[in-house]
Amino acid sequence: MTIEFMKYLTKTIEYGLYLLAFLLPLGTRWIIKAGPTEYLTYSLYGTDILLILLLMLFIFVIASDRRERSNLGFVAIDRGLLRRCAPRNDRVVWLLIVGLGLVLLVSIFFAIDKGLALYKFGWLVLGAGLFWLVSQAAYSRVKLVGSLLVGLGFQAGLGIWQFLAQATFANKWLGLALHRASDLGTSVVETVGADGVGERWLRAYGGLDHPNILGGMLAIGILLLIGQYIKFPISNNQFPNKFQISNFKFQNYLKVIFWFLLVIFSTALFFSFSRAAWLALAVGLAAGLLAAIIKKDLRAQRNLLETILVSGLIFFILFFQFPNLVMTRLYSGERLEIKSKSERLESIKNSWPIIKNNWASGVGVGNYTLALPLQRPGEQPYFYQPVHNVFVLAFSEIGIFGLLFFILIIIFPFVRLLRRREYAASRNDSKLAILVALIVVMSLDHWLWSLHFGMLFFWLALGLAHRDSCG
Repeated sequence: MTIEFMKYLTKTIEYGLYLLAFLLPLGTRWIIKAGPTEYLTYSLYGTDILLILLLMLFIFVIASDRRERSNLGFVAIDRGLLRRCAPRNDRVVWLLIVGLGLVLLVSIFFAIDKGLALYKFGWLVLGAGLFWLVSQAAYSRVKLVGSLLVGLGFQAGLGIWQFLAQATFANKWLGLALHRASDLGTSVVETVGADGVGERWLRAYGGLDHPNILGGMLAIGILLLIGQYIKFPISNNQFPNKFQISNFKFQNYLKVIFWFLLVIFSTALFFSFSRAAWLALAVGLAAGLLAAIIKKDLRAQRNLLETILVSGLIFFILFFQFPNLVMTRLYSGERLEIKSKSERLESIKNSWPIIKNNWASGVGVGNYTLALPLQRPGEQPYFYQPVHNVFVLAFSEIGIFGLLFFILIIIFPFVRLLRRREYAASRNDSKLAILVALIVVMSLDHWLWSLHFGMLFFWLALGLAHRDSCG
């Protein structure tokens, strides 16, 4: 195998990763077996096919390199085909991931629906594969994050249009479902207008399954965007020659793109009316700013304050346009808001008997909504939803040992980032802010564990954090 051909395959993997990051929010899929709810539906997503192809190519590159290593006298990492953490760092994180995988495998035997548990286990395999690619493959972090942000930008733009038009459209090729404010089950803000008439305002979905997913995704996206802004100036050499221009113009173009994305991200985040996402962004920004203050990093403080000012101004303007909707979401005693809060509290309460009876093994990955009817029979179908807390949901499905592995996998990048000697110079505040925001979202919702996009998005973010923590 020639070096040129291997480098060609490596470039294919690199640009395939950029394409995957861009397409990740799309829900294009083949429904293999439709279930009564999304959580019981079997699907093959377009992003799954692309990810599997990239993993096969990556395995082929590594296997070919190992066969030729003794003859050619160099390894993949020497010729730019791979980027690898220190062996000790890799060993720890992969021991944790393998441990989580083994626990999930064991949970299949205790599952009510073993086929469903096996299908959900496949999500973990794909997620771990994405983590492997992101943490080991050779690519430009700027381009990968940029591709993801552009993809999120399309979702944000769609969400803004949906709210302003109070309409959506269905498209099977883009994975878009139809949502009408008048339909029961659609996520809306129910309030009373100035004329005293009740109103139902459609929340922004984007192309996602729920406005809370759009909001959480955009909260993380804003923090990723800020992380790139803090790193300015970005080297012009990180982009292909045909895109290279004078450094001054290059930086100005990037800043225009940054502020444009920040405006549409913030606007779409507002229109999602996701309280969990609003809180996640606020806590993430506070964590990043606090770290910058402690380290006396004036540049990071200035950039963070600039972005906070712009996002805050957008929220302030939109608040005065739609004050009744915001007040309804935050303080109102309207019917839907009371129902939403009571259901969240009830879901936590209902999870504890399941955990108590299955604390060691869990009820099987993906089987929580099948175990819940056994605990609370006779309820309406919409009642049987995952508990709105990833950690409680994981505890219910894979038991205490699986939960410990899962928590340790999340904590590991924190420890690595904080222990890096060059921490102050490496601008890792944004990565820590993203991890903090992820934890907030996971504490208030379930989509990062229970839904396909959430699982891949989680492992992509974790892979980037692990790569940054390698040193």
